[in-house]
Amino acid sequence: GRLTSLTVIYLHNNLLTTVPAELGQLTALTEVYLHNNRLRSVPAEFGRLTALLTLLLDNNDLPAIPPELGELTSLTLLHLENNQLTEVPAELGQLTALTHLFLQNNQLTAVPTKLGQLSLLKLLDISCNQLAAVPAELGQLRALALLDLSFNQLASIPVELGESSALTHLFLGNNRLVAVPAELGQLTSLQRLTLEDNALISLPISLQDLVNLRELRLHGNDALGLPMELLGPRSTEVGKLNPPANPQTILDFYFARQAEGSEAMREVRVLLVGRGRVGKTSLLKVLRGEKLDPGEKETPGITVLPLPLRCAQGTATAHAWDFGGQEFLHGTHQIFLSERCIYLLVLEGRESNWETETDYWLRFIQSFGGDSPVVVALNKYDSHAFTVDRFRLQEKCPQIAGFVPTDALTGRGIAELRALLETTVNGMPDVWLGVPRRWHRVKERLRHMATSFLDYKEYLAVCAREQVTDEGQQASLAETLHRLGIALNFRDHHRLRETSVLKPKWVTKGIYGLLRFLQKRGCNGVLERAWLAEALPSQEYPTAKHGFVMELMEKFEVAFALEKPEAAGAAQEPERWLLPELLPEVQPAAFAEFRATGVKRLRFTYPEALPPGLLPRFIVRTHEMSEGQARWRSGVVLAWGEERALVRLDRTQRQATVEVVGASQEGAQGIFDIIRAHLVVLHGMVTAVEELQISEQPAEWVRMKELRMAEREKDEVLKVTIGQEPNERRLTLPVGKTLDAVESPEARAAEGPTPPRRVRLFVSYAHADARKLKTLSTQLTILGRRGFIQPWEDKQLIAGEDWHERIMDELAAAEIVLLIYSDQSQASAYVQDKEIPKALVRMDEGKCVLIPVPLDGAELDPANPQEQRLKKLMTATWNAKPVLKYARHADAWREVGRSIRATVEARRAAWSPEPER
Repeated sequence: GRLTSLTVIYLHNNLLTTVPAELGQLTALTEVYLHNNRLRSVPAEFGRLTALLTLLLDNNDLPAIPPELGELTSLTLLHLENNQLTEVPAELGQLTALTHLFLQNNQLTAVPTKLGQLSLLKLLDISCNQLAAVPAELGQLRALALLDLSFNQLASIPVELGESSALTHLFLGNNRLVAVPAELGQLTSLQRLTLEDNALISLPISLQDLVNLRELRLHGNDALGLPMELLGPRSTEVGKLNPPANPQTILDFYFARQAEGSEAMREVRVLLVGRGRVGKTSLLKVLRGEKLDPGEKETPGITVLPLPLRCAQGTATAHAWDFGGQEFLHGTHQIFLSERCIYLLVLEGRESNWETETDYWLRFIQSFGGDSPVVVALNKYDSHAFTVDRFRLQEKCPQIAGFVPTDALTGRGIAELRALLETTVNGMPDVWLGVPRRWHRVKERLRHMATSFLDYKEYLAVCAREQVTDEGQQASLAETLHRLGIALNFRDHHRLRETSVLKPKWVTKGIYGLLRFLQKRGCNGVLERAWLAEALPSQEYPTAKHGFVMELMEKFEVAFALEKPEAAGAAQEPERWLLPELLPEVQPAAFAEFRATGVKRLRFTYPEALPPGLLPRFIVRTHEMSEGQARWRSGVVLAWGEERALVRLDRTQRQATVEVVGASQEGAQGIFDIIRAHLVVLHGMVTAVEELQISEQPAEWVRMKELRMAEREKDEVLKVTIGQEPNERRLTLPVGKTLDAVESPEARAAEGPTPPRRVRLFVSYAHADARKLKTLSTQLTILGRRGFIQPWEDKQLIAGEDWHERIMDELAAAEIVLLIYSDQSQASAYVQDKEIPKALVRMDEGKCVLIPVPLDGAELDPANPQEQRLKKLMTATWNAKPVLKYARHADAWREVGRSIRATVEARRAAWSPEPER
């Protein structure tokens, strides 16, 4: 009797292969959860559960479902995804109350026409099946808001879909579509349309009528001839600093090109890289038909020269960038590296280990150039012939287009190298992609501009004079010119965007001239603001642009301001910077405390190559933790609470070692988590093997991967073999205890197979306070590493009115809003009039938690209703004490971090439904 009154049954996340037919007698059931099992069938008796509202059968092994499920006329939610279904019974069309139907990841070749009778259906997902067609009757679904037909085999879609007037999301990507019907232009409620990875050859002009469209995905339709800069990031790449492209911009470009005709840019960047004195400059000279200079000096930074290439599709201009090879310059090279260029890697066999060098440079290229094609020149071949393992290198770097033995002195291989470059350029679609002729006119104006730089507003004026008036097209053209090396721009950075159209020579001469100046001065990488006028010629680099050069070096992790965040005034500019690439190589002290007992150690070994600029970039990223500590080019000491860490790089062993001293396990876990979070980013595409030193056997190490795997398998101990024969022996390690010494359980859970839900966090602050928030970014880094908030990078701390739409989108999605309250935020009209009111409205709706962080003691105005509302909220610091009033500011930011964590845990507890999906 008690069973017959059941309304909910939870049988999910088991290994069930069958369920009893008697469940069909429990006619009071409204919810049945059977997902994540191994069911091979569903009893027909389930059709008797006429009160059922929710039925979850996803993630099983079902080859079919009984037609009797069509009798569940009260059902609103039906999950059938991730099974083995080959067909769907037509009787499902009788589920007239159904609002959500999930059928993705099955083996369906067709769906019944009667699904068009589901008049209340709001969501229909049939993605990842084998559909060759969909019924026209789906157009009758007038309540349908989301339709996902992606990852099928559709060659066409019915014109009747244009009648589904409530559609806001339509996913048609990864099919075989050659065209889409003009009737889609009737979907005026549509906000998102994905058509990527099809075979589209044209677009209907009616798409311009989609007035509410916010995302349009057209990647992977090469016949449309749309530049990647215009298309923006793919769905998986969209983020706070990588928003989707404006659909109207894409459509305006496409139809403007059709109306006025198009012409290919026929330009590309060729980047010559390799160590110093391998002959890059000489090789470029003979490629350009110039005479060699026997006394040629090393390239001091970068030189840029044109190189005409006669390709099968026509003549293209390669802008050849000759990079200086000295190691201290490598970290700065990244400023100018980009994707969709050609990389010419120059090697020579004498006085070098070509294998180590090749691995290093290929990883360097892949880290910054993506899958750009690579040409390898085996230079000075006649004076010292050598070979490389071509097949191994191409296996590691598939984009290598070929290898050419060359010698600039004898002329060996020069014709072959030119031919390979021409063939490679000929096969690069971007070079030959047609763009509107007005884009060419803007390009030529910028190429011949009298000044070395333009403020972005001046660039927009140039565009407007040539009828490029759409903001999205202006941004896309700026990106294209940057990639081609014609006019550099850094408009994705909030402090660089105003001066973001620059002649390459102005940037390269300024940055590398500054590096050379500091190297000659022997100042151990410390730069004084007063020296900028001496290092940078005043006619070319007015004082007003000195800050731009330094901001550029900060953006690319080449330099950082030496002032402590708490020492800087509200809008005070830095007076000193440190460039870690120019630090002394010699370790400054013995650091005996790191050789004592109880020191916890990790090491990262790089079997293929060292990550580019690993330690100098790491020092920049963690500089607020090394204030007052030792720094040198291959090492640094960090402080975190009572714990200290020594991070060193051994280039000969290709190893980075992390050693931590301190009494607190919690503190040790914290500093290890922070260090690992930064190293993981800096490793990029380089393979890293992470090992933990066994405390009982200091000479022995165990792989962290093995320990983490043992923990996931719920093994309490891990048996490892140490020593060498004949002294080899087995050691048993307690898994949890060993891992806890160097990593928090939260960080491990965040990387596990079922990570906890991360909460989206938004930081509201005044631009003038940015430098005071460096220690906050460390707290956000550790919270991201431990899975509490979405992965965080301090470059995501952005502010400014020019980012209005993006800021509002992020604020609308945030579950926690951290409000940095200060004199500067009170003076910011944007913070006061835009961000705070929106955050308060969302808080009132229960959609977010607003946490004020008093920064400098700014008084809340009792006459201001908004500020009085803020005064009633619980602050992130104890008793509303301002962060800058703490004796140690780091202690205040720790309190802020704990407040965020507690809020995340509370929201998780409130959010997690039963059953957990």
